[in-house]
Amino acid sequence: MKKTSDNQRRFARFRLNAGAALMLAAIAAAVALAAVVQGGGDSVRAQQRPLYTPTPTATLTPTPAPETRTGRDFTPAFPMPERKKASRGNLDSMLSQLVECVERGISTANSAAADAPISRGESVAVIFHMRGDEAALADFLRANGGDPRNVGAGYVEAYAPISLLVRASEQAGVVRVDAIVPPRAADDAPLTIEGKRAPADRGNVTSQGVRLHGADAWHDAGYTGAGVRVGVIDSGFAGLSALQGSELPANVTARCYTDIGVFSSNLTDCDAGQSSHGISVAETLLDIAPGVDLYISNPASWGDLKAAVDWMVSQDVDVINHSISWLWSGPPDGTSPYDISPLISVDAAVSGGAMWAGSAGNEGISTWLGDFENPDSDIWLNFGGGAGGASELPDATEFNSVSLDAGEALIVSLRWQGPWTYAPTDIDLWLYDSAGAAVAGGVAFQDGAPAHRSFEWFRYTPEVGGEYRLAVKLYGGDAPGWVQLMAFTSQELGIYTAGGSITSPAESPNAGLLAVGAAHWWDVNALARYSGRGPTPDGRVKPDITGAHCAATASDERVTLANGFSAWFCGTSQASPHVAGLAALVKQGFPAYTPQQVAGYLKTQAQARGAVPNNDWGYGFARLPAPAGPPPPTPTPTVAPTATATVAPTPASGEIESRLGELERQMGAVQRLVESMQALIQALTDRVAALEQGGGGPVATVTATATATPAPTATATPSPTPTRVAEPGPSPTPTTTPRASSNACRQTIEPGAIIGTWTPDCVSVSSPSNRTYYAKFYTFTLDAESYVTLHLGSTDVSVYLYLLEGAGTYGDIVGESGSGNDLRTGEANTFQSGSYTIEATTYSPGVTGEFRLELFVRDPLAP
Repeated sequence: MKKTSDNQRRFARFRLNAGAALMLAAIAAAVALAAVVQGGGDSVRAQQRPLYTPTPTATLTPTPAPETRTGRDFTPAFPMPERKKASRGNLDSMLSQLVECVERGISTANSAAADAPISRGESVAVIFHMRGDEAALADFLRANGGDPRNVGAGYVEAYAPISLLVRASEQAGVVRVDAIVPPRAADDAPLTIEGKRAPADRGNVTSQGVRLHGADAWHDAGYTGAGVRVGVIDSGFAGLSALQGSELPANVTARCYTDIGVFSSNLTDCDAGQSSHGISVAETLLDIAPGVDLYISNPASWGDLKAAVDWMVSQDVDVINHSISWLWSGPPDGTSPYDISPLISVDAAVSGGAMWAGSAGNEGISTWLGDFENPDSDIWLNFGGGAGGASELPDATEFNSVSLDAGEALIVSLRWQGPWTYAPTDIDLWLYDSAGAAVAGGVAFQDGAPAHRSFEWFRYTPEVGGEYRLAVKLYGGDAPGWVQLMAFTSQELGIYTAGGSITSPAESPNAGLLAVGAAHWWDVNALARYSGRGPTPDGRVKPDITGAHCAATASDERVTLANGFSAWFCGTSQASPHVAGLAALVKQGFPAYTPQQVAGYLKTQAQARGAVPNNDWGYGFARLPAPAGPPPPTPTPTVAPTATATVAPTPASGEIESRLGELERQMGAVQRLVESMQALIQALTDRVAALEQGGGGPVATVTATATATPAPTATATPSPTPTRVAEPGPSPTPTTTPRASSNACRQTIEPGAIIGTWTPDCVSVSSPSNRTYYAKFYTFTLDAESYVTLHLGSTDVSVYLYLLEGAGTYGDIVGESGSGNDLRTGEANTFQSGSYTIEATTYSPGVTGEFRLELFVRDPLAP
């Protein structure tokens, strides 16, 4: 990816100075004393929630053996770090530490705020995760010196004074408060240079990827992406104007963010930014598809990303490239409980008709994924697999090293097996300097509360360069089955696994997304060692496909490598727009293709590298076959002539009734025509999917023409016949067509009752595909084999219920019931451990109303 200097990034410094360390020590000492008074053990823990604590059961696919750089292990001789246990409202660990520093006089409000990733004066940029009352919180912030920016269902993004954070976190509806961390355009320092050529030296530069990916044959046949709208979402577009009219089109449509929630359509606002990463991305994409219409945006928060995606969907964008990554926003299955999660934005883009190409990340040497091994029975995660002495001090195998230069920002994130919210397992992440002092850490407290997550992170910028060491400590609860550690800023770890290094949102399971790995342009059989690789912690294969990188751009200085080849723009940041450009060519050739079909076509045509798919290359190196013929003509919009108004005589009442009757008959005929066309479209879609599954080339587009004939009388359409339901009556019949993702309409639940409402925003994925049934989705997890009983009821409408395998809407239907009947497992039909998703829907299409869903779970061995 394009390298930018630290002072060009919007990440501010965050470190634990000596005063902060003393503050943490004092708090930890007080907590330890409280534990002794209460007769506790290692830590003070709140009472666990009764009945049921969901813990996802993820199968960790074996990853390559850890690779260790020599000279990294050492034997520590310093005290165990102290840890802050006291919570400040429901703030994340970083915000809580900033508040403590100000309240204890260790830092001024201005200096503490400057340690946050984004700040303004004494205020820090934060996101409030909400359960209603968003408007009330926004009013509270305005009245008390805050500045709300993005306000929507389930969230408020704002600047909040540090002195206000605790009170704001305690307002009605607030579940959790997190610091906003901007997206990361991962750097590859050895192969990029920050210097820019003067505009006069640029000329016309073409990426080597044009030939390697087979785009040149499409260009020769007349394909340029003409008529296709492509969006580039990136960290910045500095230098845009210098390339317009040469490497980039003269006309660019933009949504340029100058601050969180503040944007304009003025291109100079994008050009004035500090990051030029998006320019190299756009330039690469335009080399592959020079005729596309270009749309750009540079969001710095989840809320801005959501708005940018919604804007691009409203502009009918066909392909979106996203060569940046965000901190994890959910468990590794690609879902999230937050409506503004980047994962949900991917779903919104694909649902809106845009295929998503995203970099798989450059964290292949920056990630450790494995079991929580603890052979010496102490409280520290063992990275090296060896056994040290049982001690409260970490030994050499319980550290993972990272080298930092002075002023080099480090962001490290950690997540582990368990529910994303209501996390019951308490784990901390620590960073030590070479002298053995704890200098930074993610030290939130987890004991099963709603705000507690199976996630930690910190940011640190050293004043002195050198060797630093990471350690992971289990403070309470059961050890998780797996742990995933990632240097979000792409520094190489002393011990890494390569596998499990796909970044977010590229880890999304959405079929309309392609997570793109990187292969060198001079040898497309050689994968970049830092290219993001699978499997995901829940065992899915990633990436989806691989593209060329280090190819030429006008925006980047050429670097001559030791192997004699030249490199310009390196990393999955360039591989992704190569693939996005190919998607634009395919969309031009097959304008009726859905995002899933475009992605599927590219995967089917990729050049295999080993078994397909695999966790290094996905389906292989992206390459288009030669097109069968010229592109279809681009439709030219025609301006309809202006109608001349004619005053008609007022009809008699009998004539009005006659006309109304005729209109009703015409409407009925139109409705039947629409349903017939929907069925035809579905049949064509199924046919195309079947042909593509067989590995064939592109399928010719079929155009169907139907004529509506008014029927003399309306004909009632019979209701669907129930399936596997004891009580007779109409019911939706499951369809075998691929179900679309509905993460935005899904949440995690526990045993008990929940009240929900059907709205037009969320539709069924299991009901007949030619009708619209509203639905809501609820995921739960069984720790062990269990009896399950579900009951869905409503006083407003007739109900129907499906049970799907997995934590999403893609699993097979394993049970269903209608008419408010219970769906239960009997003595001989227990459900195995794992995740399941409930689809609560209706008998009739297009109806809304309130419902009550009850979930009961029982141990088969319980009396």
